[in-house]
Amino acid sequence: MTYYKNCDILIKMIRIGIDAMGGDNAPGVILDTVSELVRTVDDVQFVLMGREDILKGKLPEVVEIVDAPEVIGADELPSIAFRKKKRTSIAVGIELQKKNEIDAFVSAGNTGAFVAFATLGLGKLQNVKKAGLATFFPTKEGRFLVIDVGANAEAKAEHLFQYGIMGSIYTEEVMKVRAPRVGILSIGEEEIKGNSVIKEARELLKSAEINFVGNIEGHMILRDVCDVLVCDGFVGNSLLKFGEGVVNLIMELLKEGISTSLKAKFGALLMRDTLYGIARRMNYDEVGGAIILGVKGIDIVCHGRSGKQAIKNAVQLAVECKRRDVNRVIEQRLGQV
Repeated sequence: MTYYKNCDILIKMIRIGIDAMGGDNAPGVILDTVSELVRTVDDVQFVLMGREDILKGKLPEVVEIVDAPEVIGADELPSIAFRKKKRTSIAVGIELQKKNEIDAFVSAGNTGAFVAFATLGLGKLQNVKKAGLATFFPTKEGRFLVIDVGANAEAKAEHLFQYGIMGSIYTEEVMKVRAPRVGILSIGEEEIKGNSVIKEARELLKSAEINFVGNIEGHMILRDVCDVLVCDGFVGNSLLKFGEGVVNLIMELLKEGISTSLKAKFGALLMRDTLYGIARRMNYDEVGGAIILGVKGIDIVCHGRSGKQAIKNAVQLAVECKRRDVNRVIEQRLGQV
């Protein structure tokens, strides 16, 4: 156990594991980001998993490297990878978590594989039926959490109910939102709308000691009507990817429009700060990553195209989750339901 001294107080160092080989920009962006973080962050130790022959000599000496020579292919089934590939960067990171040698793990690698390794390798928290992948979406006023965005394509009512509880705890503890508003995605605001699973889950959520606000329609979700939006992984992942597509389309249309005339270019120059602010709010790098809620560990999934800012934000998120002891609160609250 390592400590650092701050104002004559000994504070425990948090050990963050990072998948050095995961993502489109790895290992370069990981090496650059960690090298910067080492110089600016005092209370975190970094452990990188990846090919030692590539990483060795390219990082400050305080950074620990754990060799992980195997690779999970983009088209490889997560369940097969879990059984057969024990020396990938994701597998090694999860094993270190299981042994309590790192406090959290961050990866921009194969999302399906990461979720499978975390769920099967670490196991679920006490009282959790299914883990859920949760990430933030932007709104006009700020952001809201969507759970599940891809851990499980199908969900029973009790799973959606627990997603609501876990999402509420996470938003309150980490994002410091008081009494988060929890809604469930449906095809109409009225209680009679939705399939049998949605209706049953809604009744369970209504009875829970959370701030449940009912059904949320698709056209409402970006209007700051809830802080936590509950759905199954199939719908959530489709929503996530559709949102990314819409953002990319808007940015492309803006670029095309600006380039049509000198007048448009001059107007864009006058609005530069506004346009930059909008683009920044819509950029997934500002979110950092999605967290796998419900497993016995703090595991942050980053976008495959994550840059330095996304990795930094993911590390910050992991540290905050550890500091707030989110998993203990989830186990405690679910045990009271």
